[in-house]
Amino acid sequence: MRVRSWQVGIGLASMLLGMLLVFQLRAETNIRLNLPYRNINQLASYIHRLETDKKRLEEEIRSFRRQLREYDYDQELQDLRMASGIYPLRGPGLEIVLTDSAKQGRTFMDPNLLLVHYDHLELLVNELWVAGAEAVSVNGERVVTGAGFTCAGSIILVGNKKVAPPYVVRAIGDAKTLKAALTMPGGFVERQIYPFELEITITEKDNLYIVPYRGSVVFEYAKVVEEEEEEEPAPEGEGEDW
Repeated sequence: MRVRSWQVGIGLASMLLGMLLVFQLRAETNIRLNLPYRNINQLASYIHRLETDKKRLEEEIRSFRRQLREYDYDQELQDLRMASGIYPLRGPGLEIVLTDSAKQGRTFMDPNLLLVHYDHLELLVNELWVAGAEAVSVNGERVVTGAGFTCAGSIILVGNKKVAPPYVVRAIGDAKTLKAALTMPGGFVERQIYPFELEITITEKDNLYIVPYRGSVVFEYAKVVEEEEEEEPAPEGEGEDW
């Protein structure tokens, strides 16, 4: 069959037209895939997040400014001074008088069980702290951090100060709450006083005077640093050096 020249021309033209249609279709597809509206949507979402964060930060700044305006530096300084134990204090609370049993020499019990020991005072003061006492003294010695109870033979020491019976413990705080903590079932009096027939009197006071701490305050190893995250303890069995 003879192919005429015009047929060849039409075939070539059709081929070129098909190729142009394919190229155009691909170009339109690429354009649709890369149209700016995709980036615009992402940008709009990002802007929305920024605006939300901006509002949150502005509210935090306003809150911090309010706290700064309301912050009472003088009161904070006074609270720190009171907590340090180096200033005398007055307030309501309890006066507790603890002394040895009156049955010494008249019973077959071990005489040591009828005496007030340092751990009686330690437990008593701890109960008062837990119940909310704000200041405590024993026989005129202020009890602060680092001034624990020890004994040297029959002598009881508060820090490095000797004390002797009767032991007068003063505690500033809510008197009824402090007394309830000591006298509740299973509390200090029931566990530490009744079994050994020690003598105790507990009196609520409207105006107690607590002496300041008179000992020395020396920090040999500790130093002030910036606040930081507390390290989590290592799993059991790790970090041990025997």
